[in-house]
Amino acid sequence: MKKTMISELKEGMIVDSTFLIKGKTFGTGKTGKDYLTLIIGDKSGDLDARVWDNAKDIDSMVGINNIVQVRGRVNNYKGKLQISIDEIRWIDRASVEISDYMILSPRLADDMLYELKMLMSTIDNEHLKGLVNLFFANEQMVNLFKISSAAKTIHHAYAGGLLEHTLNVVRLSDMIMSVYEGVDRSLLLTSALFHDIGKIRELGGDLTTEYTDEGRLIGHIVIGTQIIDELISGLKNFPRELALLLKHNILSHHGELEYGSPKRPKTLEAIILHYIEDMDSKVAGIRALIKKESNVEGDWTSYHPSYNRYFYKKHHLKMLARDKEDKADKED
Repeated sequence: MKKTMISELKEGMIVDSTFLIKGKTFGTGKTGKDYLTLIIGDKSGDLDARVWDNAKDIDSMVGINNIVQVRGRVNNYKGKLQISIDEIRWIDRASVEISDYMILSPRLADDMLYELKMLMSTIDNEHLKGLVNLFFANEQMVNLFKISSAAKTIHHAYAGGLLEHTLNVVRLSDMIMSVYEGVDRSLLLTSALFHDIGKIRELGGDLTTEYTDEGRLIGHIVIGTQIIDELISGLKNFPRELALLLKHNILSHHGELEYGSPKRPKTLEAIILHYIEDMDSKVAGIRALIKKESNVEGDWTSYHPSYNRYFYKKHHLKMLARDKEDKADKED
């Protein structure tokens, strides 16, 4: 049986296909009836699903990272598509094509890594250049960097997402240098390269992204400064002030204490990095929401709790269609 992808689902459809369980929550309704909420997905996206009958038995039968056969109906619940599950059963991974369930960056990791290396090769500061070269020479670290997600759910939440997000932030940092004087380009680009490097140890998992023990207990910002210290220890005469500035940029890139930064930005490079990183994260998160709800009727997305608002999706979808047509015309 041909697999039905999440992106193909529309309101009212009867679905009978295989999906990956990415999350689950067991609950009890106001009437005392048990239910099970699942997040199911494949490489095209994810969707909420509900089990209303035999919820307790099914909860004990299936778990996160399991591949399951799902039969049910696609409904529209508060502006979002949701599957009401009639039947669900666990199936062996060997019976499916695992690549169908892995969300990957739309760009090839090797292509992104090459572009990133080319950009970083243009920095002038010899100490920072040595640090960057030492990082790229660390095969184990780079391999993790290429496959890691940038987040569990909010933005670039897929394999290769960390590399994609990092490349975007480095590119934007390079572009902004033509606007402002008195900014240390080498420091800014190096900070952009390493700002989220701690996520190679904060996040892990197989088909789904989960927090490691180190990630939950320490977090990627602190882990990132530890990685910088580990790399610097392999270099001779690395300037103390330069190390402090670089680590400050990593520690402050979330901008505010309540957003997880141990320090607020106190240099021009730190301020620029914070706003660029925040912009790329938000753009990616909003685009992911619009893509997820592109098949849902209406011109607006559902309410996004992280951004406390709805988003007008009609214009963005129109621009995506235009860009797709322009690209096809150029290829012809």
